[in-house]
Amino acid sequence: MKSNRVASKLSKSSGVTLIEISLVIALMLGLISVVFLGIGSYRKGADKARCKMQLAAVQKAVRAQSNFQNLSIGAAFTSAEAFGAGKALENTPICPTGGTYTWAATIPALNTPFGNCDYVDSDGVTTHTLVAGVGGDTRDW
Repeated sequence: MKSNRVASKLSKSSGVTLIEISLVIALMLGLISVVFLGIGSYRKGADKARCKMQLAAVQKAVRAQSNFQNLSIGAAFTSAEAFGAGKALENTPICPTGGTYTWAATIPALNTPFGNCDYVDSDGVTTHTLVAGVGGDTRDW
């Protein structure tokens, strides 16, 4: 008889209340929302980095091509001469966020980019351009 009462008390006290389940669900939804917010920022930063890496690759390829052809700074060198089979780069780069690249028509001076991207983010700031000069993105070019 005594064991019957103990089993009865255990069965009544074991279980989860609706408040506990609601609390767990609310915490999980909060954590999931933080993850989704972080993914947007991560993607925006990754796209910016990819765009700048493509601009850097073009810059280095144009500089290498000018050395191969013995072209001096300021010599005519268009994007048509830079992109294509057997040229500085096989494929014309495309901005991952839909920006448009503009290319110079000459071999750029040192610390000057050959091209830039016109992408403007949601804050109205052009973020994919390469900053020229000693402290900028082109300091080793």
